[in-house]
Amino acid sequence: MEQEFTVSRLSALIKRSLETNFGNIKLTAEVSALKIHSSGHAYFSLKDENAIIDAICWKSTLQRIKHQLENGLKITCFGKVSSYPMQSKYQFIVERFEPAGIGNLLKLLEERKQKLAKEGLFDAHLKKNIPKFPKIIGVITSPTGAVIRDIIHRVKQRFPTKILLWPVLVQGNEAANQIEKAIDGMNSLTKKPDVLIVARGGGSFEDLMPFNEENVVRAVFRSKIPIISAVGHETDTTLIDYVSDLRAPTPTAAAELSTPDRFKLLQDLEKYSFQLKSLIFGILEKKRLRFKATGPLSISWFLSQRKQRVDLCAEKLEKNIRNFMGQKKIQLAELQLTRPVPKHNLNELEEKLKFAFANIAQNSRHRLNLAVNNLESCSYLNILRKGFIWAETPNHKPINSAKDAKALPKFKLNFSDGSVDVYTRQQVTLWDTES
Repeated sequence: MEQEFTVSRLSALIKRSLETNFGNIKLTAEVSALKIHSSGHAYFSLKDENAIIDAICWKSTLQRIKHQLENGLKITCFGKVSSYPMQSKYQFIVERFEPAGIGNLLKLLEERKQKLAKEGLFDAHLKKNIPKFPKIIGVITSPTGAVIRDIIHRVKQRFPTKILLWPVLVQGNEAANQIEKAIDGMNSLTKKPDVLIVARGGGSFEDLMPFNEENVVRAVFRSKIPIISAVGHETDTTLIDYVSDLRAPTPTAAAELSTPDRFKLLQDLEKYSFQLKSLIFGILEKKRLRFKATGPLSISWFLSQRKQRVDLCAEKLEKNIRNFMGQKKIQLAELQLTRPVPKHNLNELEEKLKFAFANIAQNSRHRLNLAVNNLESCSYLNILRKGFIWAETPNHKPINSAKDAKALPKFKLNFSDGSVDVYTRQQVTLWDTES
C-alpha cells in the first residue's frame, strides 16, 4: 500500500535525511556567483570540473572567520547538506572554510593587481604629496592594539599634533568594508585630517587579506586626503601599498613620515639665525667702512677736486667770452663798412655785453659756492667743529649711551682736530669666603 504524505512532511523528511546522512562534510571547490545579501548572509556556488552545488554561509559564520570569500577563490569548507523546502532544492551550509592553498590566493592577488594597474590606480604621477606640517593626523586602525599606541607615542616625540582615530576591524570578513567606510568617512568630515595613516601590525598572509580587497584599494585611490599605508612588517606587501601616496615599513615609521622632527627644526632655525646675523653684521661692516672712507680726508679731497673743476670752468668761460667778444667786434667792423654805425652806439653795446657776461659768470660762481657750502655742512667734521664729540668703540662701532661707554674698558672720543683714547675704571666685586 502506498504511503500518503503532505508536501510539508515530505520536504521535512528529505531535509532530515540529507542532514543526517551528509551532516559532516569536507568539500574543496571553487567559489562562484558570490552575493552578499543585505542581511549579511553569503549566497554562492561551489563547483569543480564536472558539477556545481548551491551554498550558503550565514552572517554569524562570516563574522567568526578571518578569511573573506571571493569569486574564483578555491576553498576547503566544512558543513552539511540541507534543503530549502520553499524552493524544493538542496544546498550546502558552510560552517567554516579556509583557502585551499596560498598559491591560489597569490594567483588571485596577482590577477587583481594587474587589473588595477591597467586601470591606472598605481600610477606614480597621481600620488599626492604628504604635508610637512600636519595639524590633524587621521589614523584608521584597531583601537585596542599596540599600533595606535606606537603612533601616538612617536607623534608626541617628534611633532605633537592632533590625532583623529577611526576604529575598525583589521582582520576578518567585515574588516575590508569597515576600512573602506572609514576612508570615505574621513574624507567626508567638515574638518578633514591633513594626512591619513591606514595601519595594522604584523600577521599571517591571510590576516592581511582585508588590505588586498578591491573595495579597499579603490577607497584609497579616490581619497582626497593623502594616505600613508603601514600594514604589517617591513617585508609584508599588500595592494594598498601600491595605491597609497606613501608606503611606510611599519606603523611607527608612518608616524615619522607624517611629522617633521621638531629638534631638527630647532637646529635648522638656530643655523639660519646665525647665518642671518652674520649676513647683517657683514653688511653693517661694509657700510661702516664706506662711512669711514668718507671721513675728513675724503671730503676735503672731494671738495678740492670740485674747487679745481670750478676754477677750470671759470677760465674756460672767460676764454669763451673773449672769443665771443672778438667775433662780435669783427662782425661789427664788417657791418661798419657796409652801413656806418655811430661810434657811441658801438661802445654802449660793448659795455652791455661785458656786463651781461660778467653777470652770468658771477651767478654761476655763486650757485657753485652754495653747493660747496651745502656739501661741507653735511660733513660730520663740520658738526664736530661746533663742539660735538663722536664716541666709538675700538672696533669703530658708535657708542650711543653712557651705559654702553661704562661697560667698555676703553673707547675713543673723536674731535674735529683729532681723537683721544679713554680708559674706564673697571668695577671689582669682592666675595668674602670666610664670613
